[in-house]
Amino acid sequence: MSTHNDKNLIHMINQIAVNLRGGHDEETAAAAICRHLETFWARPMKQRLVASLEREDDELSPLARRAALLLAERLLAERQTRTT
Repeated sequence: MSTHNDKNLIHMINQIAVNLRGGHDEETAAAAICRHLETFWARPMKQRLVASLEREDDELSPLARRAALLLAERLLAERQTRTT
């Protein structure tokens, strides 16, 4: 992790993953986490999280990583929609 703020983001999404897992299958839980991030996180926070996916030392839990990858896909689709 490159900064203290990035470590905080990773800690937060890992905690969100624990709290939203709640007996759901991984796909459902990842979608719920992604919706939470889309709703409550500012765009710069989401962008920093997505950028952290490229680093090997991101410390994301497997479920948090899946949600972050889903978020990355949605952000990319949103960006492509705006440019067309």
